[in-house]
Amino acid sequence: MVEIGEVFNTFRKGKNITLKEASRGIVSYTFLSKFERGLTDISFMHLLELLDRINVQLSEFEFLYQKLNSYTNDLLPTLQRAYQSSDFDSLNDHLRLWQNKSDKFSKLQVIQIKMMLTTLDKGTITAKEIKILQNYFQSITNWTFFELYLFGHAIPFLEKEFMLNLFQELHKKAILYDQFRYDSFSMLFYIYNNMILHMLEKQNSTVAKQLLDRLAFYFKDQERDYYHRARLFNLQGLTLYLSGNKKEGLKLIKKSNLITYLAQDNNDFLSNEKAYLSKFLSQDEIQKVFDLELI
Repeated sequence: MVEIGEVFNTFRKGKNITLKEASRGIVSYTFLSKFERGLTDISFMHLLELLDRINVQLSEFEFLYQKLNSYTNDLLPTLQRAYQSSDFDSLNDHLRLWQNKSDKFSKLQVIQIKMMLTTLDKGTITAKEIKILQNYFQSITNWTFFELYLFGHAIPFLEKEFMLNLFQELHKKAILYDQFRYDSFSMLFYIYNNMILHMLEKQNSTVAKQLLDRLAFYFKDQERDYYHRARLFNLQGLTLYLSGNKKEGLKLIKKSNLITYLAQDNNDFLSNEKAYLSKFLSQDEIQKVFDLELI
């Protein structure tokens, strides 16, 4: 597997920027050298600062990272795609792979995949494993992509007070930004999405509405792809529906489904949406918001 430090090294050398020039005022020369050789991890904030220094967008960085790792079995985006499409065979293959390893990172990967499968009603996770996760979150200071995705998946499983305190702490430490960068929006949208849905499931509509208003505020002045726009409509619609304004809520949910239907070439995503919304909507309402075939 190609490490993120190696990918940064590729971009840096390709632009003829020295270690000294790239690291100045952000991290030490020695630290950056170790990071590029895969000997140390880096915080999300420092990575963004380094990418700014060498004039590389996060989206470009992620694209090359995924391309270089397209044939590996432990790539996080691969797990995400399997999860979003309910590919249980792939998730279980990944689970068996990581269960055969004994290092700390592998154990965390096992817990993450178990959470994915449990969310999809195809697995179980123990209280002991959740405790391991909470202890890990308390112990780390340098949050990277892995920890942010791990937290996103863990939101429904963590103790409520711990989860909310950790979410606030991420904001306080500027790991979640008050002013989103364009190319880091997807990851942060993902965490907000899971936070809002969890609050709605726990019938805490007040907190869900507060988070949704904040997300909508960040969103309004930005040009986003169809996926984020559809997800925002979905969250707004479900929040309205569960707050008693069912008519307007169902309109927004159908608008979200329509955008996804017209732009998404993988029907598994809409199937997952239907299964999730069935927790809240009646069968007649489900039929109405997914009646898209004649469009």
